[in-house]
Amino acid sequence: MAEVEELLEGVPVRLAPAQAVRARGERRRARQRLGGAAVVVVAAVAVGVGSWAAQSPPRDTPPAATRTENPFVVGGVVRLLPANSVAYFKTRAWTADAVTSDSAGLPSVGLDGVCGGTVGADPAAGQQFARTYTGKGGARARHRIAEYADSGLAQDAIRGMDHRLAQCGVRQTGEGGGDRPWVQYAGTTGDGTQLRVSLERAGAWVSVVEIQFAARS
Repeated sequence: MAEVEELLEGVPVRLAPAQAVRARGERRRARQRLGGAAVVVVAAVAVGVGSWAAQSPPRDTPPAATRTENPFVVGGVVRLLPANSVAYFKTRAWTADAVTSDSAGLPSVGLDGVCGGTVGADPAAGQQFARTYTGKGGARARHRIAEYADSGLAQDAIRGMDHRLAQCGVRQTGEGGGDRPWVQYAGTTGDGTQLRVSLERAGAWVSVVEIQFAARS
């Protein structure tokens, strides 16, 4: 009784009869046993659900997203590179020429007669867009984007450029596949001009970036 009095700061407490106390104790133990059993059941259910989730694939999961957008046309506008996005901008300080479109189609390659480049539309292409750039030391660059009727014709144009570049001594230096296959070339043509070419295809669209400068410029 001392512990109860100390805990309650002297407030008199009337204890229930012993039989009532024992009955309450039995009821409390029964509730504890029932609660413990419920916890075990919940735990078992949780383990079972966790095991099922680990072994079964999730439902209603959307398939992996595929990149079907055209990186060369955004909002209906063809994205020709601004001068400061063309490679070697720090050393060549490119400026876009006043005329931002010409009719040089694929597989023609090279500017100012380099690599046998000629001006002329590609009859296999639908839409063709181009921008040329002038840089320090007589460097030239061009970005072209062409749309074809299908991806097969676009790939044919790339093969044609590959053949044309090989003829003037410019070789492939890298390539990649996937939904946007790309190819890069580098070399020196017979007249000493260094030529760098990057091609990328997205479906029936092809993007070509050419950069050329004299070997010692």
